[in-house]
Amino acid sequence: MQRTRATLALTTCLALACGSSPSTPERPGTTSDGGDTTDATPDPTTDTPTTGDDDAPAIPLPDPFKLDRVNVKLLPFRVRFNKLQALLGLPASDPAFDVLRARRFELGDHDYAGGVIPDLTWTAAKISVWIAAMLPVCRSPAMKAKFPLFPDHLDDLMAAAYGTAAGPEQLADYEDLLGDASLDDAARYDTICASVLTALEFVAQ
Repeated sequence: MQRTRATLALTTCLALACGSSPSTPERPGTTSDGGDTTDATPDPTTDTPTTGDDDAPAIPLPDPFKLDRVNVKLLPFRVRFNKLQALLGLPASDPAFDVLRARRFELGDHDYAGGVIPDLTWTAAKISVWIAAMLPVCRSPAMKAKFPLFPDHLDDLMAAAYGTAAGPEQLADYEDLLGDASLDDAARYDTICASVLTALEFVAQ
């Protein structure tokens, strides 16, 4: 499933502190009416050298963690922001959302008066910014009060965030991470919480 792959990719990125950058940076694009990106052109593959014989060149395998940007329809920024407020029962002005508010235009918010149109693309750069904005949310007293421990409250967080009970496949995505001895308790909590709030089940339609 695409959503499962996206969740695993985000979990991996967080576990590595998102230290690596994509080899080909992506720039979000928008339509003239502020809708979804129209960039439906697949990424070009690298040239495969051919030999002088009749052997056909090997076909590159698809990247299992590559997001299908054509099929992902990101929720508008303000809808995502409202979902976070409802999840924690906090006002928009709460310090937990300081980074989110400060970087809202990078995350697709609009300001028609200022000439900024909505951006509903979901790129590697935007994912990185969103994760950075989720860490203060995950470290807030409100989050720790509602979901103090993982895995004990993992299914509670996923049910509250997604509006439905987590399935076995979703919970299984976190098994390795929960048992990762290289992460201390604080890092494990941050990683799990931020990845839940970054998965397509939360940010996309």
